Amino acid sequence: MELQLRNLQKLEFALDLASNCRISMHSHDFLQRGLRLFRTAALTCLLGALPAAASITGVCPDGSMFIVNREADIPCPDAKQVDPHDMPPIRPAYLPRPHAWQIFQTQQDPNNPYNLVDRAREVREAAAPPPQENHRPALPPISAAPETTTPPRLDDAELRDLALIVGLSQDRLPAGFEPGPQRALRVDFAHSRAFEARLREHFTDPALGPVVVFSVRAEAASDFRANFTFVQGHVAYHPDPGDSQQLGILAGALGTLADGDHLLGYLVLPAKVDLSQPTDVYWNDRRISVALLR
Repeated sequence: MELQLRNLQKLEFALDLASNCRISMHSHDFLQRGLRLFRTAALTCLLGALPAAASITGVCPDGSMFIVNREADIPCPDAKQVDPHDMPPIRPAYLPRPHAWQIFQTQQDPNNPYNLVDRAREVREAAAPPPQENHRPALPPISAAPETTTPPRLDDAELRDLALIVGLSQDRLPAGFEPGPQRALRVDFAHSRAFEARLREHFTDPALGPVVVFSVRAEAASDFRANFTFVQGHVAYHPDPGDSQQLGILAGALGTLADGDHLLGYLVLPAKVDLSQPTDVYWNDRRISVALLR
């Protein structure tokens, strides 16, 4: 900014803003136009001297859009430059997405060559015929002897003799439950070597454990269930009424017994049980300790 005094009657202000812009005002002009006009002229000259800011907007052939400052920065060939107000709306397919999302979609794409390798292998394996194997003809199954699952059938004479053995054994080795107020049933136990051999032959099992025969007589209508448990030392055994190799009924039936009904059955104990040693026998809430052999 230059301040020049050319004479006493005229005061001139000279403002050099650029090589192509110069503002000169005399004192009488300054007084007429005022300081405001001077500022406006100076600002206009400054703005004219600055380079104009510009931007280029457009669309690439792949549908993406760009905004750059220079034409050399356009990111694609054959781009169409469009005025910002005339830009088309952005389609959802061209919206920016996270890089990890794009990688995941690419990995899941069935048309990805990386996935086509495994898919082609699976198709070839599925289309290939199964390998032929030299199969030997299956041998017919060996028919095993049918297992006996029912108690042996005794005739009336055999049943009568077995019941007599149980009754006579009570005189020598008493082992039984006396009738009580809750159950009017008499239950006696005895061992019969002859019936034990018969049972082993019937089940074709020579290793069958010791066999105990029991007799039940109802002195009044009562319900009987063979709920027995035998305990000797560390052995506790509860025969299963559904397994004839553990418990079987030779005469009569489990359930309700009428007055005077008689039931005869047997129990197969574990091989570790020694009938010559005391054995605790539990029937429901009652217990006796007996030795059935001497």
